[in-house]
Amino acid sequence: MCTRETEADARRLNPKRGSALVGAMVVFLALAGMLFVTVSLSSVEVKESRRTVDNVRVKYLAEAGFEEAMQVLNNAVVLNNQTNPLTGLSNMFAGGDTITPIQAESLMDGASAVGGYSVTMNRLSETATSIVIQINSTGYLPGPPSTLGPNEKITDWEAISVNVRFDLAPSEVFDYAYFINNWGWFYGNTIFANGNARSNGQFDVAGYKPTINGQPLYTSLNETGGVVSLSGYQDDNLDGLLDGNDGGVWSSWDIVGAHNVNGTGGWASNQHDFADPIEMPNLSDLSWYENRAKNESGSIEIAGSTMVDAVFGDEAGETGNLYLYGTAADPIVLDGPVVTSGHVIIHGYVQGQGAIYAGGNVYVPDSIRYVSGPASPRPAGTLQADTEAWLNANKDKDFLGLFAAENVVVGDYTHHYYDSYVGPWMTHSMNQSKEDSGEDLIPNTADGRDGIPGTADDDVLEGDGIFTIETYTAMDDALGLIPPGKSVGDPIPGTGEDIDGDGVYDDTTTLTDLQISIPLDQANWGGNMPAAGISNYSNIGSLYANNLDATFYTNHTFAYLVLGGSAANVNGAIISRNEAIVYGTPAINVNHDSRLLGGNSGLMSDLMPKTMQSPVILRWTVLDNDPNRYVAVVAP
Repeated sequence: MCTRETEADARRLNPKRGSALVGAMVVFLALAGMLFVTVSLSSVEVKESRRTVDNVRVKYLAEAGFEEAMQVLNNAVVLNNQTNPLTGLSNMFAGGDTITPIQAESLMDGASAVGGYSVTMNRLSETATSIVIQINSTGYLPGPPSTLGPNEKITDWEAISVNVRFDLAPSEVFDYAYFINNWGWFYGNTIFANGNARSNGQFDVAGYKPTINGQPLYTSLNETGGVVSLSGYQDDNLDGLLDGNDGGVWSSWDIVGAHNVNGTGGWASNQHDFADPIEMPNLSDLSWYENRAKNESGSIEIAGSTMVDAVFGDEAGETGNLYLYGTAADPIVLDGPVVTSGHVIIHGYVQGQGAIYAGGNVYVPDSIRYVSGPASPRPAGTLQADTEAWLNANKDKDFLGLFAAENVVVGDYTHHYYDSYVGPWMTHSMNQSKEDSGEDLIPNTADGRDGIPGTADDDVLEGDGIFTIETYTAMDDALGLIPPGKSVGDPIPGTGEDIDGDGVYDDTTTLTDLQISIPLDQANWGGNMPAAGISNYSNIGSLYANNLDATFYTNHTFAYLVLGGSAANVNGAIISRNEAIVYGTPAINVNHDSRLLGGNSGLMSDLMPKTMQSPVILRWTVLDNDPNRYVAVVAP
């Protein structure tokens, strides 16, 4: 049997039950508080995380604007490469020093915009050979201000300012004793390149054993108090040593017979295959060089009479074709750069320092000799101190640059030996020169590096019978990038398969391209052409032109046949698209003139053909203020 309790009695008689209820309430409130704090912290973390992501996004949006701006600038360089690559950049600022080439550009992910950017550019400085441009790029989320709706606002932005310098400087091709913008050939046991050798295609020595003695390269040259010093030694073999054992052989394809090469160029560490190709200068339009010759008052004199006053062929009565012959008593006296619109014939003795730019062929019928040339063709060694000693001893000695828009022809091209030896090599399939070389501009690479047709690395444009070249567009016109005399739809010189940069298709070079079709008389030639003229080229031409004191350049063919019992010597450099050099002498020596070292600050830099160098970033800054905040969209 049991006894019944009332509820009040139970509460009075069981105090532990009340304590448990209070504890449960305290725990509940604590958990609720923790949950609130956790939810609050999570909300803050999500917002901070989103803000961090947005910061990264606007950073990359600003950089995307900078990259597009660089594309616009590089395109301006390409479109004007035939005359002066800087012209396109300069013309963009024809209306003032500030432009807005990219206004409220949206960055799309499919059909959706994921942000945008605007870009302004300021021209900070400009010279004849350089321009510094400030690029101000701002990235916006969710988009540039002018593209937002009435109820939208900027959630995040970042602005950067980048100063970029574009420079014209002597092409890197002049760092080499022998440079070929095609396949290079050293087929001979007695070929000696004292200096570096390079080809933009394959470099082939086959089973022969030529000698290549490399030359270390330097980025700059300084002259203080009349004393020359070099800086920026290039450690090409990456051994960490500045011991003079750098330089050697470079190729943008493979090096065939590399183990047969003698000299330091035969060392595996000094052989560099599949290197990036080097751009050749464009001499198809010499107007920039004409202006430079006039500004520098370039001239040529013989026996006290002026043969050329800066430019020959720009005034009435000047044919543009120039004949120059110098004797030891009355040499050809050079003073700075000159330009002639037609062909040049030059031989004999030269004095002074200068360069001749020819709109046609350069003919060297017989030897060229310096009156007061360097005491030795090369430094005594390859250490930096050896090179500097040679430079200081010879910096003021005679120097000649011969730069042809067409071909360089050495020796008696009218002799039947020229037909027999040089002619076939000019048209040989291994030495192709027609402008159907494909995307890489190098013939015999249609099957790619793997040598297997039908694979991904094939150059499908090579040998297709089509001269592939880009054309000016309406957008180019809108940006003011089309040079005078050109229109939308016209070919862009120097693009696609246009190797020599003249915008016109060139077929295989033959002996016909080397011939002079006009009489050798004073009616057709300036300079010191004899009063009676020259009845036949063979009267001045020789197969024994075994001394060439000059630096040669052509983006066509360098043709040379030399015979005799004495070694042939080229003291300077041979730079060409193709070469048809045949020697029947005991040896041929190509001695690189060290005065060509040092790039834009080199001793002879003012005389050399120029190319646009890679842009240099001078400064990169994140801005506190937005320079593009009020850039508006311009209606088409």
